Order: sequence, then structure tokens, then C-alpha cells
Amino acid sequence: MKTIIMNCAVVAFLLHNLQGKSQTVTSLAPGDYKSIVINTTGNADFTKGLILLHEIYDGIDLPNNYAIGTITALRGHTGAVNRIEVGEIRSSSAYRQIFAHLVSVDGSVSWQLRTCTYDGKKYLAVEVPYAHPYHNHGFKFVGWTVSTGENMKYVAFEQNGTPVNTTILTGIAPYQANLNITHYSKTYTIHGNVGIGITNPQAKLAVNGGILATEVKVKNDITVPDYVFEEDYQLPALDEIEAYVKEHKHLPEIPSAADMKKEGLNLAEMNLLLLKKVEELTLHLIEQKKVIDRQQSTINSLCDKIK
Repeated sequence: MKTIIMNCAVVAFLLHNLQGKSQTVTSLAPGDYKSIVINTTGNADFTKGLILLHEIYDGIDLPNNYAIGTITALRGHTGAVNRIEVGEIRSSSAYRQIFAHLVSVDGSVSWQLRTCTYDGKKYLAVEVPYAHPYHNHGFKFVGWTVSTGENMKYVAFEQNGTPVNTTILTGIAPYQANLNITHYSKTYTIHGNVGIGITNPQAKLAVNGGILATEVKVKNDITVPDYVFEEDYQLPALDEIEAYVKEHKHLPEIPSAADMKKEGLNLAEMNLLLLKKVEELTLHLIEQKKVIDRQQSTINSLCDKIK
């Protein structure tokens, strides 16, 4: 220990003399940076469990508790299913506040933030991604972490569908992440599907909720229906449209309400179909105006004769 302190003093002295000005050399709290092999007692096949990260505020002001690092869960060998799940955690609780953010890297089921009460204290925890085969290589945390209670402790809460450890582990509840992430970059490219509020997106972008934008532009290769205005276009007769609407309860070519509910709505395709109907309607109005003009001309002629 004396050697380490002396070496630090030598480094500070060299920095001061090499740069020609005083330098403040700070060190992080001893023991905060850890590589922890998490005890997996109770972890087995068909087992669901939590990893307690650190104590959190529960009505009594706390000193700084935090976990900033990576949890890795592994399974696999010659005769076992391969699994790898990585959780990147940034969380802290001090005074009367709690902040947390989690990034899950997994094969199918994601890590989840949870709160719980363990042995009388409230904790922030992560729920381990579940599959029947357990992580036979266990869990490991690498990063900065401090807790006034348990720290990086695995606790099972269900085995073979039956709750376990119910006398010491209670109140397991989801925790909503409340830290912000902002990316400043020239471009941000994602290869694959992106889901917002969706765990298994089936499109390049799948959103479960509203979208607010100042402009939306859709590029597509669908033919724009300006062909309606060509001289050889067969404009459907109004009586044919009337008969179709009476039978089907929707316009020709337009999907029914049931189809829209089942298949969703393709905005680009629907806008072009509606444009086609507007163009057809415009042609019908033009024809109707011609008829009205002819009728008005006849009426005017008859009025002149009567006068």
C-alpha cells in the first residue's frame, strides 16, 4: 500500500513539472470499480429470478447507491443450448431520488427493470431474461457499483411455475426508466427492424402509439392514377357505382372496414386510391355540368318562346 501511494505521488510530481503548472490528480473511491461473479444459488432450469442492483430510496434519505456497468449471462457448451444475454445498466439512488436506464442485448427475451423489497429493504433490480434452460455459466457484473444493502445478488422468485423466496422477496414491480439518451452524430444507421413500444417489430419501423411530425414524405413505385384523364379511360357509370355500394357498403377498389381492421392501412396506396376516386368524381361532375348546361339552355329557349 505504501508503494502504491508513493507511486501516485511520483506521477503527480512528474505531471506538475512536465506541464509547468499544477495538476489536480483525483482517484475514485476504493473498491467502487468491481468485477463480480454473482452468486447463482437457487438458479436452475425453469427458474425465474432477479439480480438486486442496489438499495433505493424508500422514505429514508440515502447516501449514493449506484450501478454503472454491464451484466452478462451465459449458457452453452457441447451438449447445452447456447444463450447470451447482456444488460447495460446505469442507475443510482441518493437522497430521495432514483434514476435508471437499461439497454438489453439478448436473443429473444429482454432484461427488465424491476423494484422489489428484499429482507426489509427496497431495491432496484433487473429481471433475468427467462428461458427453460438456465444460464449454466452464471452471471457476471463489471463496472462501478456501491450499495448500502445487498449488491449484485441473485434471488429466484419462481421455480417450475411456483413462487419461491416469498418470505424475504416481495413487491416485485416494473420500473419505468427515467434517464435520457441523446445522440449527436452525422448519421445514425440501423440494420434491422426498429420497434417503439413493441418488443418484436415486424417492419423496418413499428410504432405502438402516435407519431408527431412536421412533414412526412412517402416514396413508392405505385402508378399515380392520372390515367383517369386519358381519353380511352372507361369511367365507371354512376348506376354501377350505386349498385356496388348498396351490395358491398364501400366504394369499388377501396378496402372494407373489416379488411382495414385486419390488415391495417397502407397510407401511400390508400392516398392514391382516394386520388383516383376524386379524379373520377371530378369527371362525373364535369359531365353533370354539361348536362345541366344543356338543360338550362333548353329551359331558357322555352322561356323565350313562352314570352
